Amino acid sequence: MSEIPVEAFFDRTVVEQLRVVHSQIAALQAEEIALMTQLYQLRRAQQLDLGVGYLYAGEDTATEIGIALKMSQRAADLAINLGLGLDNRYPATREAFAAGRIDLAQARAISQTLTNVSEDVLAGLETKVAAYAEQADPARIRRTARRWLLETDPEGEAVRRKGAEADRYVSVTAADNGTAVVDAVLPAAGGQTLYERLREMASTQVCGSDPRTTAQRRADALVALADGTGRLTCQCGRSDCPRAEIDATTPAPRKALVQVGVSAETLAGLRDNPALLAGFGAIDADLARQLARYARFDLITDTTTAQMTVPATEPHAACADAGLALRFPAHHTPDQVSAKGIPDRRIPGQTSSTDTPSAETELRYRPGARVAARVRALDGTCRAPGCQIPAAATDLDHQDRFDHNDPLSGGHTTEDNLGARCRRHHRLKTHAENHRNQWRVLHHPNREVEWVTPTGQSVTTQPEGVAFLFPTRFVAPVTAGGVPDAEPHGSVWDPGEAENEMTEMLHVYSTPAQRRGARRAARRARGGSAGSAQHVIHTLKAR
Repeated sequence: MSEIPVEAFFDRTVVEQLRVVHSQIAALQAEEIALMTQLYQLRRAQQLDLGVGYLYAGEDTATEIGIALKMSQRAADLAINLGLGLDNRYPATREAFAAGRIDLAQARAISQTLTNVSEDVLAGLETKVAAYAEQADPARIRRTARRWLLETDPEGEAVRRKGAEADRYVSVTAADNGTAVVDAVLPAAGGQTLYERLREMASTQVCGSDPRTTAQRRADALVALADGTGRLTCQCGRSDCPRAEIDATTPAPRKALVQVGVSAETLAGLRDNPALLAGFGAIDADLARQLARYARFDLITDTTTAQMTVPATEPHAACADAGLALRFPAHHTPDQVSAKGIPDRRIPGQTSSTDTPSAETELRYRPGARVAARVRALDGTCRAPGCQIPAAATDLDHQDRFDHNDPLSGGHTTEDNLGARCRRHHRLKTHAENHRNQWRVLHHPNREVEWVTPTGQSVTTQPEGVAFLFPTRFVAPVTAGGVPDAEPHGSVWDPGEAENEMTEMLHVYSTPAQRRGARRAARRARGGSAGSAQHVIHTLKAR
C-alpha cells in the first residue's frame, strides 16, 4: 500500500476524533453552565429566605465561582446569565448544547442575538436558529439570526436598535506600561465608518517602507483624527520618501465610505425587509432609510448594473427585482450630494453601450468599475466560510485563473468569474490552485462557492448581498412611517423639491395598476381632489 492513502486515512481519523472530542467538551461545558446556574439558584433561594433584597439575592455567586475556578467574575456572570436563559427561554438551544451538537460560543451567539425578543416571536424563531447553529460558526449564527429576526419582527427590532443606540458611549481607561484602552459602543454605521476611515488612512497615507504594522498605523490614525492633524506622518526615515512633502493645495483625504445593500422597495417604504451594512450585517429598514438620505446609489438589477446618483432629498425609488448599493461619506452635507446631479432614469434591465461589458474589457485583468461594484454588492463579504470582511475591502479574484500570456484561453474578467475574497483567503485559493495546501475551491451556479478542506469536508457559501438586494420574502412596511427616534434628527422622508423627481421615478418603477390605485386612494384621502405627488408616494408606500 502506498503512503498517500495511509496518510489520507490518518488525516480523516484525526479530524473525526477532533470532532468527537469537541462535542464531548461542548457537552461538559453545558454541564458546567448548568452547575453554575444551579449554584446561583441555590444561593439566591437561601439569601431570599434570609431577607436579602430581590434584586441582589445570589449576586455573589459569581465571586464564589470565580474563586473556586480561578476565573473572572465577569466570565462567571456571563455563564450564569447564559444558564438562566437556557433554562427559561431557549429550550432547543439547551438541548443541542447538552448533547454536544453546539458548543459554548454557539450557544452564547444565540442567547445574545435573541435577548429582549418578545416571547411570541421567540417561540417561533428559537428552534429554527438552534437547528441552524449546528452547521454554522458563531459569527454566521449572529448575522443570520439577526436577519431572520428583522424579517419576523421589523418594528420590534427597530425599537430595540434605537434603545441600544441610546446606550452608546466612549471611555478611556489606563492600562499597563503607559498605554490606554479605548472602549466604545457606537451605532453600527458610525462604528463601521470609524474603522473604514482608520483602515484607509493606514493604507494610503504612508509609503511601503513605513516600519509600523497595519494595526499600529490604525491606532496612530485614530489619534491623528483627534489631535487635529487629520493624517499620518510616514516613519520610514527616507530622505526621498514620496510622502515626506505634502503640497498645501492637496485636497483633504477622501472621506471614509460606508456601504449598505437594500432592496429598492424597502427603500421606497413598500417593504420592511432588512438591509446589509457592510462589515456589520443585517440592519432594520428604518435605519437603512435614514442612512440613504445622504447616499450615492448604485442600482443593481437581476440582469445588469446601472449607475444612479441621487440628491439627498430623493432617497426612495420603488422597483421590482432591483436592489440598491448605497455608498456615502461619513460627513456628506446635502448640498455636496445634491451637486452630483439627477438620477439615471433607465428602466432596470435596460442596457446601453456603457452597461454591456465588451470583449476587450473581459480580456483585461482588472474589472471595470461597473462590474466591480456589482460583484461586491452581490457578494457582500469575503466568500470564504466564516469570513466577515466587507467585500469593499477584498480582492476581486478570478475563479478560473486569468491567463496573462493568453487571455483568450479562458479565465475572463466577467461577473460570473469574479468573487470577493480577502487577502488571506485569496492566498488560500491561489495555493490550492498551485497544489500547495490540499484545499479545493469550486464554483457553482448562482454564485455559490464550495470550499473543500484537505480532509474532504465541504462547505458551500452563498453570496450574502443577494438576500438583501433581492429579498424573496415580503415583510410588511410597519416602520415606513418612521419609528420615534431616541434623539430627533429630522424626518426620514423629506419631500419638498423632491416631489416632482419622485413622481417621475415612481412612474418608471411601478406598474400602471399601482399608479391608478395610488391616485384613487389619494383622491379619497383628500376628499376627491387630484392629490399631490407626496400623497401618491405615501399611498404607494402603504401598498
